[in-house]
Amino acid sequence: MNGARQTRQGKTLRARFLLGLSVLGVSSSSVTTKQQIFALVGSAPQAKQEATVPARAQATAGTEENTTFQLRLIGDGTLCPMKDLKCSDKDIWWKGFTLLASNGHTLYLTSIPFPSVERSKMKFESSINEDEKILRRTSESNRKDEPVGERALGLFQETKDTKPPWGVPDYKLFWTWDAHYWEIIGEHLEDVLALEERLKEQGVNAVRRWR
Repeated sequence: MNGARQTRQGKTLRARFLLGLSVLGVSSSSVTTKQQIFALVGSAPQAKQEATVPARAQATAGTEENTTFQLRLIGDGTLCPMKDLKCSDKDIWWKGFTLLASNGHTLYLTSIPFPSVERSKMKFESSINEDEKILRRTSESNRKDEPVGERALGLFQETKDTKPPWGVPDYKLFWTWDAHYWEIIGEHLEDVLALEERLKEQGVNAVRRWR
């Protein structure tokens, strides 16, 4: 029974990820991708509340250090709807990475290289508005201590008015670095924080080597 429940939860997260990729456009929440390519990797509107991360949900340092990740799937597409020939975002491509944690949980990493810092900020604020509760929000600085973006951690639940496992809340960590926007989605907070630490240590591009 536990195996079946995990399978249903995995399908739910995968469906949310694909749905999330279809609404990545800044100007519309109903945007669908114009073009998508997926490749299997390996063998297998209310005001937001700001709060600290609940103690029971905090990950220990040991958990974060011991968690590893494997790249399972890569996908990409444009931010424009298929039938919108006049869409100004036709040249903006997102790229998505499906990752499998060593504990068996699935996470989703999305990258969008926007053409300007302003567009990246718009997407960041859009994600802030989507989250039900903001657990953390900080500024991003480079090595010269110059501000280059923001980072936030939020709790959200896209599937409302449903019972578990279909209504399981997810955590979303998202940040900007100049004109680039990144986003991590996972059901378990400790996994999201562990992936955050891995990306800080190895760099975001390292995810392509996690085969």
